[in-house]
Amino acid sequence: MSSRARLVGDGVENPANALALAEAARMFAVPCVFRDSRGLAGHVPDLSTVDTEALLGGADPVVAVDNATGAESVYRAGTVHGRASIVVGNERRGIRPDVLRAAAKTVHIPMPGRGVNTLNVATAAAVALYYLLDADGRRRPRAPRPESHRPALLLAAPRDHVEAGSTLRSAAAFGWQSVTLDDREKVWFGTPRPVRNEARAAARSHRNPLRVVPAGDAWSPPPGGRVVVCGPDVDGPPPHRTELTGPGTTLVIPDGDGWEPVPGAEFARVTTPGNVGRYRLLTGIVLAEAARQLGARTGGVPRPPRRGLSFGSGVDLTVPPDADLVQPWELTLY
Repeated sequence: MSSRARLVGDGVENPANALALAEAARMFAVPCVFRDSRGLAGHVPDLSTVDTEALLGGADPVVAVDNATGAESVYRAGTVHGRASIVVGNERRGIRPDVLRAAAKTVHIPMPGRGVNTLNVATAAAVALYYLLDADGRRRPRAPRPESHRPALLLAAPRDHVEAGSTLRSAAAFGWQSVTLDDREKVWFGTPRPVRNEARAAARSHRNPLRVVPAGDAWSPPPGGRVVVCGPDVDGPPPHRTELTGPGTTLVIPDGDGWEPVPGAEFARVTTPGNVGRYRLLTGIVLAEAARQLGARTGGVPRPPRRGLSFGSGVDLTVPPDADLVQPWELTLY
């Protein structure tokens, strides 16, 4: 058992999410256990479990990650020192009330997206672990008027359609209205129907208003623009010590080292105590940090009205004819 913390999934149902949670825990070199009330052990071999008494009655304090009333922003919660159980909840119902009552601290991940207030549970776990166990020495947020500094977003060559879809869900949740996608691996545009359906399901496509625009074969930033490339395979300071925002900035998140950055790009390296895992986990951390640096909207500033179905670009306002739209989605907790 780690002397620092452990990740606990409370009532997680989806076996794929359980495996992704275990990978998020490995990123931060902490154990991952499950309070299994949904028959998960029958679908995941060698599942590590914890019973209610050991979770709630043990010596380790409980830190709940949930959108509960009164929860503190994970950005301001500070680092967890010593042993603790960091708990994320069921994909639809969240963390159960007995855990919330027993929690020494409850934190939430601010979701500035239009009507979007949750992440995939594994992405939420990775973001929470990043801020609760790491990310010291953070840059100050920009607020007020954060939207004037929101960077354009380019997802560079994602290699898995489900990971790409989950990342698009995260982008919308963190407030992006459009994303440019370098789809050289053919995970989003022009894919076979089964692949397309799985990718759109991961993106919660039936109620997701995000605009997804193909980068094309010769993408380049706007004239005079600034490019920041964030990933585990580049050299640079960590994202929380790098300026990720600002007018004219394009934030690029490559999947692996196969993407060739443009000349003059700046770099931010995502490192964790373990190896950086799935693309959705990497992008969740980077997008959360960019959203944290943007800061919250100030009071009295009206939010833009919800837009109908439309197309557009995350880098400029030129609309390619093959642009795609992730349509509004139904939200469930994590």
